[in-house]
Amino acid sequence: MRSSRGFTLIETLVVVVIIAILASTVVLGYVGADKERNLRTEAERLGALIELARVQSLQRNEEWGVVFTRAGYSFSVYRPETATWKAIDERPFQPRKVDIATLSVKVDALPLPVDEKVKEQNVPAIVILSSGEQTPFEIEVTPAWKSDPWIVSSDGISATAARRGA
Repeated sequence: MRSSRGFTLIETLVVVVIIAILASTVVLGYVGADKERNLRTEAERLGALIELARVQSLQRNEEWGVVFTRAGYSFSVYRPETATWKAIDERPFQPRKVDIATLSVKVDALPLPVDEKVKEQNVPAIVILSSGEQTPFEIEVTPAWKSDPWIVSSDGISATAARRGA
């Protein structure tokens, strides 16, 4: 009688295939979650920056604005002596590009065009007054993949909030 001491080649290959399938499932699940986390972070960052701009507007007694394009956004401050909006380049208000999503803006429940012409003129979609009030708005942060968008919004008086859209 012969005793067997080990695994056959087929048994070993079956175990390797099962481990490979499990590993690929975990990796693919993680990659999808990473994209969703980045989308959430981007929406929450936008809301936090708008709130921070609101605080700066109050402290400096200046009117601030948020300018949008499909691919990003920037902040500007109103200069009454020249009646123009000047772009802000200092951190954390430097212009931001959003690669993972597109932005669409509704102000007072009306959709606004978001294009490069608006960016060139530096006309803000959202105006933040030195009194602490701001234009009521809703920004939809729509991901480049099939998923629910995030909504960043404020009624003009209450704090800006980011929530998952339905």
